[in-house]
Amino acid sequence: MSKWYELKLQNFLSLHPRMRLTELGEERVVVEGEYYLNAQMDGYEAIQETYKLRIIFPPHYPRALPQVIELGNRIPKNSDYHTNKDRTFCLGSEIRLKSILLEHPSILDFIKKILDPFLYAVSYKLRYDFYPFGDLAHGEKGLIDDYQRIFKVADKASVLQVLRALGKRKRVANKLPCPCGCGQRIGKCDYRFNLQGWRRLERRRWFREHLSEFTPVKKEKKKKPKKQTDSKKKISPNSRMAQGQGALEASSF
Repeated sequence: MSKWYELKLQNFLSLHPRMRLTELGEERVVVEGEYYLNAQMDGYEAIQETYKLRIIFPPHYPRALPQVIELGNRIPKNSDYHTNKDRTFCLGSEIRLKSILLEHPSILDFIKKILDPFLYAVSYKLRYDFYPFGDLAHGEKGLIDDYQRIFKVADKASVLQVLRALGKRKRVANKLPCPCGCGQRIGKCDYRFNLQGWRRLERRRWFREHLSEFTPVKKEKKKKPKKQTDSKKKISPNSRMAQGQGALEASSF
């Protein structure tokens, strides 16, 4: 139980007395009940709302991400509200969430930096029908857009190059083309220092599995030049002269 004590589970329960423990083990914790949201984002109004939630902290938290499920019917169960069909919230892209929890692993940090901003945005959407600070698309497109910002690269192909490099040993990855678009190998570009920071986030196997979840980038087929017909073949000046001489010879008979 010391793990959960260090992760400030008791502090969370004290702050949210209507949330109760329904499962407590050395590996997994489940809390459930009425969650009171009292939040405000810069430039926007304060919002107070109550949601009935179940929060599941998995065995390998904080490396593994928690699941949050709305038990009531306040939030529509569709992608417009970033809620999956199984009622779990899509709290953000996996790499962004993992990077937050790597630096701020306590349960209070998860609430403050991930859950509350999500619930604030959804509550605002319910009231005014738009998100206060923009909205990522649901699914692969949203992940790619977010990863472009996180990795500081230009397009989907570059994002996949980053994931591919992170899924390989450093010596092997350094021989790959750099995702930054400089035209050099990773080992010759300063971008390798960016990759080094992301390697702390997960094991190589995780990045390989995550990469496999994306559709590959289709390579544009090069159009083959059309073959010229005999009538359209270019005639060299020498050929024209030969043809002209032949015509003169034929007319002299």
